Amino acid sequence: MQHVNAVLTQNAYVVRDIEASMHQWINAMGVGPFFLLDHIQLKDVIYRGAPIDLDISAAIAFSGSVQIELIQQFNDGPSAYRDVVPQGQEGFHHMCIYPDDYDKVMADYEAAGMPLAMAGKVASSDARFCYMDARANLNCMMELVDVPEGGASALWAPLRQATDEWDGKTDPIRLMEL
Repeated sequence: MQHVNAVLTQNAYVVRDIEASMHQWINAMGVGPFFLLDHIQLKDVIYRGAPIDLDISAAIAFSGSVQIELIQQFNDGPSAYRDVVPQGQEGFHHMCIYPDDYDKVMADYEAAGMPLAMAGKVASSDARFCYMDARANLNCMMELVDVPEGGASALWAPLRQATDEWDGKTDPIRLMEL
């Protein structure tokens, strides 16, 4: 198998109830604050080669240098989320990287036997993302996110700062827009 270089930045979980799950992480692990992206507007979403509608919310927080993402899918249709975590269940879903060359790394994953499961864009920015099916290799999906201008660290710097300054109580859940 071809080696794919990756700096892992995120662990993500599919959850049944994003509000309850954020509170569980805050209370059990002290992780927070969470930034909630409610019903993210996506476009051009393709699942296993066919267009789909996808209705999800995501919540993002940091634990040290690791980003924690919680994802709730609201619609009943198929998706890369349902491939790993069946509807009505919860569990670990993917790790994420922000490659410098999105297209090359996607091709490297394909060549290494990890096919494209789902891809799309965030409607507000046209930022591309995809899930490579790495279950046979890593027992999870791998998410690739096209690095915006300034890189991933610049994108998430305000959230990291909020985490570093958080008192553990004030505004544990904050609404965020992309």
